[in-house]
Amino acid sequence: MRLPKTHWGETEMYGLIGTPLRKSLSAVMHNANFASIGMNAVYMPFETEEDGMKRILPALESLRFKGLNVTMPLKQKIIPLLDELDETGALCGAINTLYWKKSKLCGTNTDGVGFVRGLKEQGGYDPTGKPCLMFGAGGAARGVAFALCEAGVGSITLFGRVSSVERIRKLASDLNSCKAGICAYFTDSAQLPFFLGQSDLVVNTTSVGMFPNVDETPFDTSLLESRHMVCDVVYVPHDTKLLKEAEAKGCKTLPGYWMMIWQGVEAFLRWTQERKPAVVPDAETMTKAVLDYL
Repeated sequence: MRLPKTHWGETEMYGLIGTPLRKSLSAVMHNANFASIGMNAVYMPFETEEDGMKRILPALESLRFKGLNVTMPLKQKIIPLLDELDETGALCGAINTLYWKKSKLCGTNTDGVGFVRGLKEQGGYDPTGKPCLMFGAGGAARGVAFALCEAGVGSITLFGRVSSVERIRKLASDLNSCKAGICAYFTDSAQLPFFLGQSDLVVNTTSVGMFPNVDETPFDTSLLESRHMVCDVVYVPHDTKLLKEAEAKGCKTLPGYWMMIWQGVEAFLRWTQERKPAVVPDAETMTKAVLDYL
């Protein structure tokens, strides 16, 4: 981890809360950025369970932290503890970026815009008018789904386990309130061949395939066709079994680290939005730090 040269009282502090964090690359990425742009700041991970949120947030505020990221399983559970949500955070109903503004703890979601930016710039794929099949309905899914809706995706079909049907139903309802008729859902895996056949864009927003369960995929990849664009939000490992098997079928793919990188860029911009002059993150260094580590 590259740390700033000074650790006096003016060193700005940022961090990540959630669990598990052992494989997170956020500290690698943000500390590389701080060093590159000469910013006297440090980013640290803090393993946090749900029952610890009420204690850790006031503690970090008292230590004058400037901003935080939030990861699973806290992206939705943290909302009642916040003073304010911006328009994106309120719309998504899932928060991954926190910042303090005039003593108020505010939340937003940069996952979705990060995903769409990676999809367009690194994936070379325009989702406008395309039918999408999405696996999952958790915090990451909400951010990605609303960003795709904003980007003009043709439709979104959600698939998840029966045990998650309430979350799936809620996300579908919220998306349809945003744009009538854009979303449907199902929980019967026997219907997967049909819905994959109707979709062009396939997105896994679950943790299936994440280390240490690297031999898992969210669905039977033999159902894929070369026309599919397959995306995974998992980035450890960066070459998930889903992506490797999709590539073997001739599909275009997008690994999860691009969403992680671009959401980090957007989070940094939110943390520093009131600075004069504006602070510009070194996205190239952030990308290199992540790819070198992976």
